Amino acid sequence: MSGHRSDPAALVLLNGHPVTVEGRKAWKVVLPLPTVRAWSAPIARTIAVTVQDRDGGLADTLQADLPIGLLGHITELASLVVSSR
Repeated sequence: MSGHRSDPAALVLLNGHPVTVEGRKAWKVVLPLPTVRAWSAPIARTIAVTVQDRDGGLADTLQADLPIGLLGHITELASLVVSSR
């Protein structure tokens, strides 16, 4: 996940959890999938990204889209029949 912040000292939170990011104004963070699953609702389609000023005051939260099915369940097919007529 990546984003921009006006103050390099601003905190970045994902679903309310503070994360350590790389970069200054342009930042990025890489989280293991099990962590994203633990911090999210089942089958979530978005993750809340909050940038909060360093004194804990002003905060801006946006919903970032997750890839479809990232936190969903995979259904394995035993067979698939396609007919063309």
